[in-house]
Amino acid sequence: MNIAVLLWSILSDITELDMARPRHLSRAPIVEAVVDVRAKTRAGFKPDTLLEVHGQLLPAYQHKEEMNHLEFGFFQAAGKPPEQHVKDLGNLGYRFITSDRLQIVQFRTDGFSFSRLAPYTRWEELFEEASRLWAIYEKAAPLEEATRLAVRYINRLPLPANKVQDFSPFLTAPPPVPKELNVLLRHFLTRVTVREPASPIDAHIVQAIQPAPSEEVISVILDIDVFETGAFAPSGEVILPRFAALREVKNRLFFASLTEQAVALFE
Repeated sequence: MNIAVLLWSILSDITELDMARPRHLSRAPIVEAVVDVRAKTRAGFKPDTLLEVHGQLLPAYQHKEEMNHLEFGFFQAAGKPPEQHVKDLGNLGYRFITSDRLQIVQFRTDGFSFSRLAPYTRWEELFEEASRLWAIYEKAAPLEEATRLAVRYINRLPLPANKVQDFSPFLTAPPPVPKELNVLLRHFLTRVTVREPASPIDAHIVQAIQPAPSEEVISVILDIDVFETGAFAPSGEVILPRFAALREVKNRLFFASLTEQAVALFE
């Protein structure tokens, strides 16, 4: 069996008693929500052209930043320690940021991204703005095809440290620690890639501990990146409707990853 299908099967076996009931959360733990399109542009396209659309983004997106494409590597001569090599491949595009720095759009030679930082509002507002900005990018960039469509949500779960002896009351797939060991779990990082059977949609699910601002809190990151790869016509009429399915998978993965006890913290 394909490993991605197997992992999805395991996740699907989580019982309704284990996973949280899907519903709207008034205090959703989202720290960043991203709508992303990877694309190919015509050879020889100059990214400076993307700066010309800044006027169409005003007054909301006051700030602009150039994005450089850096290539990192290591070189080691005989008998010498390795040296890091950084090569600047030039301008990749531009990042435009709202005055409150809560919304960020990237117009790049290899695609488009729109991010909303906390506090998160609603998917409908996020996607409406992403669609508006995509229309501007689509007209400015000579696109040949879109190759990857993605919805990514990064969640930070501040759990009460005095109630976390292990993570099973909060996570449906917590990191395993041998019961024979009398130890405290100080850090973990798990990453799986899953695919629904008979579906073109994949997802990366990352769980990790992040340093918390207080000893009273343990911050757990739940990072869900749902995506579809292929060769898509780079038109909003073609690609934008596909995001509804990506979002639906993201929602199911979020609630399947958490218990009722965890989700109740964010109502």
